[in-house]
Amino acid sequence: MTETPSAQTRSLVFRLLETYCQRNELRLTAADPHGHAGLVESPPGKRWFFKGTRFDLNSYGAAEIANDKAYAAMFLKQAGLAVPAGQFISGAEIRGCKRLPDSVLDFAEQTGFPLFVKPNTGREGKDVMRIDTRHTLQSALHILAKRHDQLLMQEEIVGTELRVIVLDGEILAAVERHPPEVVGDGQRTLAELVEAEPRIDTADGRLDFELSQHGRDLETVPVPGETVTLLPIANLSSGGTARIVTPDLPPGLATIARRAAEILNLRYAAVDLILPDETRPDTPAFILEVNAAPGLSNLSRQGAQEAALVEKIYEALFAMLFVT
Repeated sequence: MTETPSAQTRSLVFRLLETYCQRNELRLTAADPHGHAGLVESPPGKRWFFKGTRFDLNSYGAAEIANDKAYAAMFLKQAGLAVPAGQFISGAEIRGCKRLPDSVLDFAEQTGFPLFVKPNTGREGKDVMRIDTRHTLQSALHILAKRHDQLLMQEEIVGTELRVIVLDGEILAAVERHPPEVVGDGQRTLAELVEAEPRIDTADGRLDFELSQHGRDLETVPVPGETVTLLPIANLSSGGTARIVTPDLPPGLATIARRAAEILNLRYAAVDLILPDETRPDTPAFILEVNAAPGLSNLSRQGAQEAALVEKIYEALFAMLFVT
């Protein structure tokens, strides 16, 4: 599997690696035509493997803990950092059961709605759902339990979402993220407005689910100027948008991001924070999750400024990683 990938199909990571390796006399070998995995070698023979956005930087154990949202939240909470209240759920408990387990019902009653349910392991906001009622909770859990063995239920924290990229204690970037939205013109339906947005996957079944909880459907015609939030998540892979806020990142939030990466023993991480809105003025930033192998391709595609930032992030990462 040593076929050289074409310029049109290579992954972003591979393209940036190719430039970096050429400049620094390193040998780069692609493991597949698209450059989704490969090997970097130094002239003396030192070797570094990568797959996707996973590099030989974070230890395997630390990356696995970060990938498990329930475990990561537990360790962060033990260290004194704020995380949303959560309840781990085994998919096997849900499949085939007409009544939800008492632990799930008790958590929902004590925490109150809305709630989020999501796969306990996973990336890019896939299958994350916001739930408004007990009935929709049961429906959502049965849907997700068919696809995932482990689920996590969490309280909703309303506020502004930030992703902070940390490398060995240095803040490389801070990005404010917003969920996918469309603006009504009084003529087109939501389906037509969504169809006009290439960033949004029209086949995402969560669109119908989310809209139904607000008394809408895809045939609804929003009034002119009305902003409609389509999904309850801000992941760029789901059609969300980002704004670079690195220069304006408050020192306190930078400290929280550094501390979260340190607690989970991650040299390189994306720390997702949410800043509660004005209804909770005395509440600190919550850590939604910590990603040990953040994907930056969607951010890079948003515009020239974002692409330049992503290149800068990977340049710093490569310089830290490929030490000969």
